[in-house]
Amino acid sequence: MDWKWLEYLWVHHRGRLIGTLAGLFLGIVYLIVGLWKTIVFALIVGIGYFVGRECDGRKDLRQVLEDWFPDRWMRK
Repeated sequence: MDWKWLEYLWVHHRGRLIGTLAGLFLGIVYLIVGLWKTIVFALIVGIGYFVGRECDGRKDLRQVLEDWFPDRWMRK
């Protein structure tokens, strides 16, 4: 099987491909579990992505949490 068409899509239309696959996945989740559970699921995934992105640029999760929350919420 020739996979060059998939490589072409990945190189030239990466955003569209990822967006389509994410939409397909969320659509299937919506059909299986319903609207509100899908919204909560997407929110949790988005929060996970955001935390992961923040951790990529810093040393550890503790530093990220210290930036987000005031000192009174964090134990030293």
